[in-house]
Amino acid sequence: MKDNKTGKTDSGRTISIIISIIIALLLWSYVIIQVNPTKEETIPRVPVQLLNVQSLTARQLAIAGDGEYTVDVVVEGRRADIMKISSEDIVAEADLFGWSKGENYIPVNVKLPPGLKLVEIRSAKIKVTIEDLVALSKPVNVVYRGNFPANTEEGDLELRPAEIEVTGAKSAVESVNEIRAYIDVDDLSTERKTFQSEVIPLNQAEIIVENVNLSSSYVNISVRLLQLKEVPLVVETTGSLAEGYGAEINAPQSVLIKGTKAAIQDVTFVRAEPVDITGITNNAKIPLTLQLPEGVELSNKNPSIVAEINVEMIGTKQFEFTADDILLDGLTKGKTVNTDVAEVIVSVTGRKEVVEQLQRDQLELYIEMEGLTTGSHTVPIMVSSRVPLHNITVDPPEIRITILDTEQENLNE
Repeated sequence: MKDNKTGKTDSGRTISIIISIIIALLLWSYVIIQVNPTKEETIPRVPVQLLNVQSLTARQLAIAGDGEYTVDVVVEGRRADIMKISSEDIVAEADLFGWSKGENYIPVNVKLPPGLKLVEIRSAKIKVTIEDLVALSKPVNVVYRGNFPANTEEGDLELRPAEIEVTGAKSAVESVNEIRAYIDVDDLSTERKTFQSEVIPLNQAEIIVENVNLSSSYVNISVRLLQLKEVPLVVETTGSLAEGYGAEINAPQSVLIKGTKAAIQDVTFVRAEPVDITGITNNAKIPLTLQLPEGVELSNKNPSIVAEINVEMIGTKQFEFTADDILLDGLTKGKTVNTDVAEVIVSVTGRKEVVEQLQRDQLELYIEMEGLTTGSHTVPIMVSSRVPLHNITVDPPEIRITILDTEQENLNE
């Protein structure tokens, strides 16, 4: 009787276990089929790795643009598997070997984690533009951040290296407008200091140019603060214009120089190299080369230092005057003047249209009598004009005069 009960109990347990297993299998199947179903999912912006880039370099070629490409990858798999992955878990590759200059559409190969199936690559090919690999040297431009102390400016500048070689695809390299380095003004002093500054390639819009290589990422800058001083500028000419031409030369009256206090304190003017006007027949702007003392530099605040040559056709004309036409400027009352000249010839040179319309009464001859005493004197004949002229000459340039005291003459009579 007791044995029968034990058998019934074991049989019941076995049935319970079997039923539990069946329920578990049913639940597992439910979870697999209903809760974790197979589905498609798009993984966006999967980065594409470019293979064999060095093969382009070996053929003096380079990729235009930033060299960054992405694709969207459509995968299929269990929901739980898909939920575990991101774009970083998918490997997308494009092989550049064998492709040539121009626009190329290169296939993308994708490798997926286990348990996932590839459905589609959007797009299956990436557009890669390949250009010539070029190198250009660009000077380093130092930009100072902040405000300089009054009457000072940076100077005595030395850069190492002074130029940076930019290498990359032709379009990228040619878009580099400058290589720039920054220094804070507050870090400068009158004593020379050396700074190490990072350099960046900028385009015309002052945006960093990507995907180019620089021969050096840093530059050493030695610089200090210098004092400013304004001095007169002396400009002279050499040679002569073509026959029949005259010119007006306009140049800055002064320039701003900089240097240490000791270097600039004795500088009273700066002279330019003579401007050669030989044979010039048209208006011209000629850059001036300044003769600067040692240790003295031009300030960056100077505008363009050029001589403007305004060329014009010139004319000449002569006028005849007598001694009676000469004004005696400043003659003291009670005195008279005798001269030994009968005729004076005045020759003028100036702009052709001005000279052609010039009349005799627009010229005035005079002698400065102030301070002259009774007796004989040799004095220059002066000429004033009511219109602008280039040159006026007088023949004879000087005359002999005798100043007489009118009252003494009357007594003698």
